[in-house]
Formats: sequence, structure tokens, C-alpha cells
Amino acid sequence: MYFVSYSIYKKARNLAEAQGDPYEIIKRHEESREIQSNAKYIPASLLYDLYEWCFDNLDDNFSVMQGTQMTADDYGTLGLSWKTCWKAREVLDRTLRFMTLITDQGSLEISDRDNLTVLKLVRDTSRKGHEIGNEVGFVVFNKILNEVTDKEIRPVSVHFKHKVSSLGSLKEYFECPVYSEDKSNLIVFKAEDLNMPTVKADRSINHFLTERMNEELSNIQTNSDQMLKDLHQLLKDALPSGVPSVVQAADHLGMSTRTLNRRLSKRGLTFRAFLQDIQKSTSQTLLKNTPQSIGEVAFQVGFSEQSAFNRAFKRWTGVTPIEYRKQV
Repeated sequence: MYFVSYSIYKKARNLAEAQGDPYEIIKRHEESREIQSNAKYIPASLLYDLYEWCFDNLDDNFSVMQGTQMTADDYGTLGLSWKTCWKAREVLDRTLRFMTLITDQGSLEISDRDNLTVLKLVRDTSRKGHEIGNEVGFVVFNKILNEVTDKEIRPVSVHFKHKVSSLGSLKEYFECPVYSEDKSNLIVFKAEDLNMPTVKADRSINHFLTERMNEELSNIQTNSDQMLKDLHQLLKDALPSGVPSVVQAADHLGMSTRTLNRRLSKRGLTFRAFLQDIQKSTSQTLLKNTPQSIGEVAFQVGFSEQSAFNRAFKRWTGVTPIEYRKQV
């Protein structure tokens, strides 16, 4: 499950309620565990649901309306750090480093060429809400740069991979060419414009905020590490009763299969590799420290046939279970 900061959702919800009547969709969202508990982060799908409702029911310039109403204060510690950055360019660099404090969906890339700075947004566009989110994101970037520098910074060009429905309103806001159905999501600035100082630059406060953001990232990382610990314990306990599927494991952890696979992928893991590592380490421990027979060890790590276990163990370690036991 991808997450997003509740403050972004709240701003979109306020706008929707001011412009229309999103009662039904808000009612459904209120059933969310995260919203009921006033969580700092909510499932990103709720934001995209709301974006799609706004697209269907409000003016086609919703992306601009949502993006321009956002301020640095809506982004917590990261937003405060934007204000105290020394140069406008640092706002982009800071976001690249700490984007996870806003959402874990997608990533940013920054490159410099020919006196231009290119910000690339790598994010899924499999639903309309994603497309709107990408449009809002680029409007927000431009809006924040103007806010922290108190200058009118405008991009050289803006590019979207999807077919943009609100092309006219985006061109009017950015005051530059906006390209639809392009190869990548890009917003391009003159490098000299991003060299502008911010109006509230403060290195000491910025350093303090950076330390705070590192702590927040660490907390998010800790939660992810806890998921791996829970999965490890789940699989280890389940093996004597048979090898659980990724669907069963994800359901037990309260997440979708896609989310579980994505979180493992971020660690360079697959479910199969994670499972086999547990089977390998558990079988090695049992062979080394218990008098259980090879057949009993095979059963404890999820194998119904000793022959299959023997083949798997040799593939993992290069030796058979009997040879391993003799070595240790």
C-alpha cells in the first residue's frame, strides 16, 4: 500500500467540498482506519480516488487549483526546510532526498545540462488519479519555488507522459510550453533561476531540520524493518504446516500482495528468496543443534518429501544435509 501525507489529502478534500458535493466518497473514506485514527499518512489510493472525483465533477483546472493552494507549511518538516534552504535549487535537492516524508509512490531524478536543470518524476500512471497527481506535483514544485524565493520563477518547459486533459490551464499557469503524451514526466528550469536565494535562508535552522528529517526517515525505515521481522516470524512459524504462499503471507500482514512484493523489492528481495533463506538457515540450525533426523528437519522447514529437501539443501549450500551435519 503506497502512502501519502494526510495534509495533501486534506487540502484536496477542502477544495472538493468548497467546489462541489463529495459526500459519498468522503463517507467511504471516513471508514479508513488511518483517517479514523488521525494518522499522519494515509493510503495514497484515497487521494487518487478524490482526485478522480474532482476531475469528474469540478472544473478541468483542478490540478492547478490543488497545486497552487499548497504551501510549504503543508509539508511538515520538509516544508520548513524548504523555507530555510540557501538557494532555490536546494529545494529540489532536499525533496529528492526526503520525498518519502511526503509519499513513497514514485521517485525523483535531477540532472543538469546546457544551463538547464531537469527534474524528472518517475511515477505510475495506471489510473487517472495518478495522472492528476503528477500534474499537481509539478504545479506544487513551481509554486514552492516562487514562495520561498518571493520571485516569479517559471519553467522553460513541462512534459507529461499521459494525455493531459487540462492542457490549457496548465499552459496558462506555467507560462511555457506544456507537452502531453511525451516520453517522461519532466519540468525544466533555467539553472540561473534556481540559483536565486530564498528569503528566509538560515543554515543553522536548516541543519536542525535536516537532522529532524533524518529521524523521521529512520522511523519510516524502522516500520519497514518491522514488517520484515513480522514476515520472517510468520514464515518460520508456518513452515511445519506447509509453505505459505505470498498471497497468504500478505493477507496475514494486512496488505496486498503487490505491496508486500514492492516492499521486499525495495530491499533487493523477492518473496521466494526471502522464504528460501529462512528454510536454509532454519534447516542448518536444526542439523547443527538437534538430533532430529533428516526427514524431521525436512518437515520442519516445509518439505513433505526428504528427497526434495535433500536437493534443495544441496542447491543452497553445495553439500547434502548428511554431509553438512558431519562437517559441523
